[in-house]
Amino acid sequence: MDERVGAALTGSPDRSSRISIVIAGGGLRATSVLRLLSDIDNLDVAAVYDTSRSAPAMRLAEDLGVFATTEIAELSQLVSLDLVLDLSEDPAIGTALMEQRLGDVVVISAAGAELVWDLLIAKKRSEEQEKIFVELQVAYDKIRSHERRLQSSKEALEKANEELEGRLAEIFFTHEFFKALTTFSSVEDVTSLIVDGANGILGAEISAVYLFEQQDWTLRLRASQGRTEEMFRATIPVSETIVGAAFRDGFVQQSDVPPGSELVEWTIRPEEVRSQAALPLRSGESVIGVLLIASATFRELTSAERDRLQVIANQASLALQNALLHEELERLSVTDRLTDLYNHGYLHQRLDEELERAARFGHKLSLIMLDIDDFKQFNDRYGHPRGDTVLRAVSSIIRQNLREIDVAARYGGEEFVVVLPETDLAGAVSVAERIRASMAEYPHLAETGEEPITQTLSLGVASYPQHASTTARLIEAADSAMYDSKRRGKNQVCVAR
Repeated sequence: MDERVGAALTGSPDRSSRISIVIAGGGLRATSVLRLLSDIDNLDVAAVYDTSRSAPAMRLAEDLGVFATTEIAELSQLVSLDLVLDLSEDPAIGTALMEQRLGDVVVISAAGAELVWDLLIAKKRSEEQEKIFVELQVAYDKIRSHERRLQSSKEALEKANEELEGRLAEIFFTHEFFKALTTFSSVEDVTSLIVDGANGILGAEISAVYLFEQQDWTLRLRASQGRTEEMFRATIPVSETIVGAAFRDGFVQQSDVPPGSELVEWTIRPEEVRSQAALPLRSGESVIGVLLIASATFRELTSAERDRLQVIANQASLALQNALLHEELERLSVTDRLTDLYNHGYLHQRLDEELERAARFGHKLSLIMLDIDDFKQFNDRYGHPRGDTVLRAVSSIIRQNLREIDVAARYGGEEFVVVLPETDLAGAVSVAERIRASMAEYPHLAETGEEPITQTLSLGVASYPQHASTTARLIEAADSAMYDSKRRGKNQVCVAR
């Protein structure tokens, strides 16, 4: 653009400096712009161009005495043309204008044309001619600096897109999190999903779920994320750490954990924790667990983050309560209620699984069958309530002498079976002997004024594949060995023949 046009656009006092404009397009917007521009002293509409002679802007041009043409080549013949304003909204016209050789003429289209339209409307409404020239200059400057602004706009757009994508991802993750909560029924799955939700929705670096154990008033770790499981204390009394504080008092937050704080002793490496927060997981008025989040850097949860954390806790509590009830029902379905050991049906299921595993990997497997000596006479003499006490004592002694992988069940009446995976005959005999000795030394039913009463056990041991290759034969072999113990005087361990 030459200096004369620039002076006109800046509203220079030189009123003789005029701008010659061509309007491309025949629609209603072009018609309105033509009418507005015809009222401006320092602007001349040199021509109106459109492909249709009957378009509204073309008809208005004829009424106003403005040259109207359907031949784009005629535009290049115009003298002293400064600017083409493309209001056609037709990509073909825009392309044709760019291809037409118009010298130094500026072609304004798309966003630039929209901006000129807005400024003309403002001018018309305000009836301030001077203002329109100043604003046209601003528009002109904005158009000329379009490339510079495009770059900065691109960066801003990318940042906005990143924020939007993050928010959309959070919304999607939250939706999937809540949906998944309704599909899982095991406590392990639900607690794992809760820590996933805390990390995915809140961006927690470290998270853990502790569940309340009423029998000893402790909180036990059931799921964790962000650090290895060894970093977390497995069991925490309800009177200790931020986990216990949340159990007792509700939401607790430490944005900047002071050195030596007792609240961070849920981890064996407290020096790695800079901030932490915990809140209870409730079922009605009862607290069933605690959700913990932490990080190695300073972090103070915003009000919005606290709200999201509470929503996670509320939804998680419902799913967790259902999972706990489901777990309890499953436990009761496979457990003998008196002794709290597995029942006869579950024993056979597990024994089949362990025998199949032993056969596949070439491992040993042993079985102990045991019976309480003279139990019928004991019940006849002391009554069944005392007999139940003996059964519970046997159950307790068995559990004290087993590993995590071992399986103990009440087989029926006063008989019990112990399955020992990956255990040879010598190892099984050692376990059976410990159970026998512990029972023989256990003072049962010692009530006030009575002499201590003890009961003994007869035990039989059989091993796979030495004595049997099927579950039925293995049980039969251990049962025969147990009766050998009875015949040999009771209170002893015999091995299958």
